[in-house]
Amino acid sequence: MNRNILLLLVSFLLAGTTGFAQDEKPKVDMTELAKKTQNPVESMIQLPLGYYGNINWGPEKNFSSTLELKPVIPIKLSKGLNLIVRSIIPVVFMPSPVNRSGLSDIQLQFYFAPSKAKKFIWGIGPMVSFPTGAPYELCSGKWTAGPIGVGLFMLKHWVMGALVNQRWSFAGDGSMPDVNQLYINAFANYNFKHGWALSYAPEIYANWDLPSAQIWTVPVGLAGIKAFHIGKQLMSANLGYYFNVIRPSNATEMYVKAAISLLFPK
Repeated sequence: MNRNILLLLVSFLLAGTTGFAQDEKPKVDMTELAKKTQNPVESMIQLPLGYYGNINWGPEKNFSSTLELKPVIPIKLSKGLNLIVRSIIPVVFMPSPVNRSGLSDIQLQFYFAPSKAKKFIWGIGPMVSFPTGAPYELCSGKWTAGPIGVGLFMLKHWVMGALVNQRWSFAGDGSMPDVNQLYINAFANYNFKHGWALSYAPEIYANWDLPSAQIWTVPVGLAGIKAFHIGKQLMSANLGYYFNVIRPSNATEMYVKAAISLLFPK
């Protein structure tokens, strides 16, 4: 099942290279559209489906997968201010140690962002996650919250910046470990013609409750991005590979990351 999901996402990425359904080509600059998808606070409805394949995970070096639905909904608050609501709804396929598949913790992110920013774009707000796991083994058992912010430069070819959040647990199952985690998604994307881009976007974690030698998870790798259309439906896809050069002893050694998104620009 996990391989089929990854193959489906890859097929959508390859579909963008063929000029599929050119007879109904939308009047959109695909390169500019690709750049918009790289802006976490872009005022555009997006419906992404993401996939993580974790390789050599845990003490038994297993393979686990996560499928994430991550809708993005912009809300206009005033002439110069937007509220960007981003959700993360993960479904986990974990063979060991629990051999379970199901829903994990749902996360909501809220960004207040200026609507007229051009070259330097930013957004800031709160985030919260809920212990929605079913079965229970797949959730943290904790309610968490904290600040989240993003800043990026939107240049001719480059989109560069970082998304950062720090979250703490404040309620939940007392028998489960507390959450005190920093997340940094730094990104540097170079955009080519026809909606193609090359992306370096490591997702860095710091778990402050672990011993000092186990705190950081730092990956290196690359991904490809493509904006395209199927009929009149605008879409984007990405596919990447990352290796965790710094990681806790039981963390995944490497992972494949892919996504397909439906895009609804104004």
